[in-house]
Amino acid sequence: MLLFACCLQPAAAMAAEAAKSDQGGRLDEIVIEGVPRIEVHADKPDQVPILDPSKSVLEYLSKQLHIPDFSPQVMVFVPNYLASKLASSLPMTPWPRHLVFPPILDIMIKQPKGVEVARWRVVITDDRGSVFHVLKGKGRLPDRLTWDGRGQSGDMLKVGHPYAYSYHVLDSASVPTYIPGKSVQLNSLVCDRWGRTVISLYTPAVFDKGPRISAEGTALLRESQDALRSAATGSFEVTVYGDDADLGKRQAELVRNNLIRALNMQPNRVRARAVATPKDGYARTEIETR
Repeated sequence: MLLFACCLQPAAAMAAEAAKSDQGGRLDEIVIEGVPRIEVHADKPDQVPILDPSKSVLEYLSKQLHIPDFSPQVMVFVPNYLASKLASSLPMTPWPRHLVFPPILDIMIKQPKGVEVARWRVVITDDRGSVFHVLKGKGRLPDRLTWDGRGQSGDMLKVGHPYAYSYHVLDSASVPTYIPGKSVQLNSLVCDRWGRTVISLYTPAVFDKGPRISAEGTALLRESQDALRSAATGSFEVTVYGDDADLGKRQAELVRNNLIRALNMQPNRVRARAVATPKDGYARTEIETR
């Protein structure tokens, strides 16, 4: 009897193991909230949000691209250069151009029909009515006429002052014809002076009362940064010509600090000063590379 009981114990264990295996491998019908499992449908939200990571990415990149403002003691032995010159002469900013580059006049001329031109002149006068520059020639008028802004003496035109141009045509019968043109007044001008880049700005357009930099002044200085980068000299000078020396000094400091922050320059590489208005009364704000 003892032998028979020993033989039955392994058999019972095997049967229990088989029953357990069958039960674990079989999926019985499951009811979820009164609905069979095979009939359950997922709920689709009415509005699916559109995930746009651009805002977070741009914020992250702006933080990564931020250059800390090191103290002069840390940067004293580190050379500081402006960005390398671009291959293109166009502004690097996407804003509409506010800075004016030569040529100042770029005129497409429609040839007069039935008129044989013997001589022609384009006379440019300043706000005092004096002749500032004359373009002239013989025979047929050119199809395109340009003027770089320089006067008879080689000086550039003055920002904030109006200039007018007119055509004077003499035909083969010596009959003169006068054609008035338009008036030109610039708030900015970029030119070359003895190998240095000079940015001339009309002071009332750059500053509001306070003084503080105006909206137009901000746009002008933003594009001035591009011109200074292209010059790649590493230092420049801000000069305000006016009758009020104290106001001019504060205005020059505003421009200086604006450009230092924007170009990440050392303060000792940018100079600001105020100068009394010259005898010709030409008040303006100038940024000149050194």
